[in-house]
Amino acid sequence: MKKRRTGLLLMLVGVLALFLLTGCKGKPLPDGMDEETLLSAGQEVVDLLMEADYQQVYDRFREDIRENLTVDNVKNLMESETKGAGDFKKVKDTLATGSTEGEDHGIAVIYCEYSKENVRFRVAFDPDLNLIGLEIGQN
Repeated sequence: MKKRRTGLLLMLVGVLALFLLTGCKGKPLPDGMDEETLLSAGQEVVDLLMEADYQQVYDRFREDIRENLTVDNVKNLMESETKGAGDFKKVKDTLATGSTEGEDHGIAVIYCEYSKENVRFRVAFDPDLNLIGLEIGQN
C-alpha cells in the first residue's frame, strides 16, 4: 500500500512538472514578428528605464498611446514598482510571447535580479515594433 502511494505521488509530481514546464513556453508571436528582435527591443526599453531615461522610453510609445501618457507616468511606474528591490544585478531570463488581447502584439518578458527582490518587466510591441505597453512588477 505504501509503495502504491509513493508511486502515485511520484506520478502526480511528474505530471505537475510536465504541466509547469509546458506552461513556460509563450504563445505564438504575431505574423512577421521575430523573437530575437522582440527581445532585443524589450531589453533596450529596460536598459533605458535602468538609466532613468524616461523621456526616451516615452518617445518610443506609439503616438496613440502617448496621447494618454506622460514622461512622469513612466518615471512613477519605474520608481514605484522597483522601490525596495535594491540594486540591479543582472538579467536572469527572458521570454517572448504573443497576445491577441486588444490587438495582435508581442511581449518581451525580462526577468531581472536585484539585490533584494526580483523584478519582471513586460514590454509590449505591435507588429511594427512600436511600444504599446509596459508593466513592471516584483516577483
